[in-house]
Amino acid sequence: MEETQEKRRIKIGIDVGGTFTHAVAVDLSTMELAGKAVVPTTHTAKAGVAAGVVESMKKLLEETRVQPGEVVLIAHSTTQATNALLEGDVAKVGIVAMATGAGGVRARSEARTGDIELSEGKFLRTGFRYLDTETDFNEERVRQVIRELQEEGCEAIVSTESFGVDKPEREQLVEKIALEMGLAACASSSLSQLYGLRVRTRTAVINASMLPKMLETANMTEQAVRESGIDVPLMVMRSDGGIMDIEAMRKRPILTMLSGPAAGVAAALMYERISDGCMVEVGGTSSDICVIKNGRPIITNGEVGGHRLFVRTLDVRTVGIAGGSVPRVRRGKLVDVGPRSAHIAGLGYDSFTEGLKDKELEAANVQPKPDDPEDYLGLRVSGAEKPTVTITPTGAANMLGLASGYGKGNMDTIRRCYDAVGKMTGYTAEKLADRVLDISTKKIIPVVKAMLSEHKLWGRKITFVGGGGGAEALVPYTAQKMKLEHRIARNTEVISAIGVALGIIQDTVERTILNPGESDLVAIRREAIESVQRMGADPNSIQVTVEVDRQTKRVTATAQGTPELRTRSLGGELPPPEKLREAAAEVMGADPGRVQEVNEPDSSWLRVFHAEVDKKILLGLLTTIRTPVAIVDKEGIVRLQLPDARVDYVSPAEADQAIQKIIEQFTTYGDGGEVLPDIFIVKPGQIADLTGLVDASQMLGVARVEVQPLSSDEKVVLVSCRKG
Repeated sequence: MEETQEKRRIKIGIDVGGTFTHAVAVDLSTMELAGKAVVPTTHTAKAGVAAGVVESMKKLLEETRVQPGEVVLIAHSTTQATNALLEGDVAKVGIVAMATGAGGVRARSEARTGDIELSEGKFLRTGFRYLDTETDFNEERVRQVIRELQEEGCEAIVSTESFGVDKPEREQLVEKIALEMGLAACASSSLSQLYGLRVRTRTAVINASMLPKMLETANMTEQAVRESGIDVPLMVMRSDGGIMDIEAMRKRPILTMLSGPAAGVAAALMYERISDGCMVEVGGTSSDICVIKNGRPIITNGEVGGHRLFVRTLDVRTVGIAGGSVPRVRRGKLVDVGPRSAHIAGLGYDSFTEGLKDKELEAANVQPKPDDPEDYLGLRVSGAEKPTVTITPTGAANMLGLASGYGKGNMDTIRRCYDAVGKMTGYTAEKLADRVLDISTKKIIPVVKAMLSEHKLWGRKITFVGGGGGAEALVPYTAQKMKLEHRIARNTEVISAIGVALGIIQDTVERTILNPGESDLVAIRREAIESVQRMGADPNSIQVTVEVDRQTKRVTATAQGTPELRTRSLGGELPPPEKLREAAAEVMGADPGRVQEVNEPDSSWLRVFHAEVDKKILLGLLTTIRTPVAIVDKEGIVRLQLPDARVDYVSPAEADQAIQKIIEQFTTYGDGGEVLPDIFIVKPGQIADLTGLVDASQMLGVARVEVQPLSSDEKVVLVSCRKG
């Protein structure tokens, strides 16, 4: 009897870039690409970039052997929200503010945002009405003010009330009435549960301004997916690196701001499996830089036009240098590279332009855009009217032998281009290439150094990874200058699309709580779990991180999960146990023979190793002992590394008392009061991170919740160290 072949499980990821939209199919059993497709990004289409999302998906299915029945999830990033804000292509928003009595004066001031400048010369226009909830609030009156705002040209409505996060019923009623009247609408309390009427209202206004267009986009995308015969969850990349279902995007499109750069971060975590390190994703025009610490990206507050929002985004820093950046020459001297790129200037890359063999080339200045300087460098065929090609960092990397994969170009054409520019600048081709990359990477290196310092990553084993189609143009040279080991991501040209496909279902709940107790933390944790469960996360896969900000009184719970629980290896055979020990020894800087395993072999997907390492201090006059710890999963990926830590291997019943002892031993005191230690609970398949908690009772309360589901015969590893 013939064996039945197991059906593949495919995730489709679609990344919308500035120039191209890439779609990939990832086979979850092997973590290999089952296919990829690319189309130009459809900035000018009536449906905007959504047209390219649909087109790339259809092309992927047509050109590969992926069948609709094999697809388990589709996810895409989108630049639509970001582009709408940059270009001012947003709806006018009517604000319905509410308060009562003396609070009305403050509400009128804080909720009246006025016209919000999104970018230079681009504004989000608003209208404003105020309702006193004691004397002037009923359904008829609400309808009246919404009609007035509609007559002023408002296409979307925001309802916002002082302390509406505590009693959101009136905000929700205004939202409901506006929707019934055919307008897009949102209540400010549905976007954020934080106090701060001014910022909460501004966040809701920006969200509402995008609703009409984003609703149209979401509907079109979902319809096209369903017409293709695929009936699986349709997800969208969030600005914090997770994914959310399209229904959530319909209500909160603001969460998709910066989802393009977030896709690269998701790839760093899920595909390249970075635990501590930096990823530089290089495109044609700009490069995005992010760092990852303890297996988590760095999160910050979002801003639009310099205005702070209640939106969490990844700390991704963009620099205007990339693989296609055009050099600038003044009086025969190379003075800069970028920020304009070859495709914006209408010029071909030196690496990939054909038809220049045996042609005489001469340098000439070009002005890519009317407001640009006239010192950008072009090359034209002798006798031609205008330049058609230029040298780029991609060509420079080829000249210096640093490109061997996706960035590898035509060396004959590259050398001819560099020889021609060399005649004008007085450099040899190789010296010119070195100069181009030196100028280019001086824009990247300070940003990388600053981010590694800010987040205290120096001194750890850092993974430095290049991603994107232009990675080989800049990353190897940057690594050389910084004396760091590096690697180029697998399938680098579609790394962001892979990141989208492998994105984790995620949501964040935030509250302003003056003195959060154990019950408060448990409640907000539960709410975050329920949110990602509604979006399709398997309950057993969900991990939650709770953080408390003592200064702002902000409590944040972030839940992450996957559509199904991971119970086996992805991407091939598991390495033997000795390889896991070697991986731990490398990041700890220890002799493998001195490395000990804490938990029982084969007892968990996660293995905990520690060692004693001699460290010289006082100019080498004295030797001290430190005890680094590394947590390695069974695929050999380092999930957490600490340079000097304590480990305790205990039963769930013993965890409470053990954590109390750790707190007593490692708590320090500074100007701001007591500083609790960093504590991680390693349990079967998961690491529970308690580092965001600032009070001993909070830490003990969350720890009890984390270990409560475990059986009495299971054990956990407590990994702890002094903060900082």
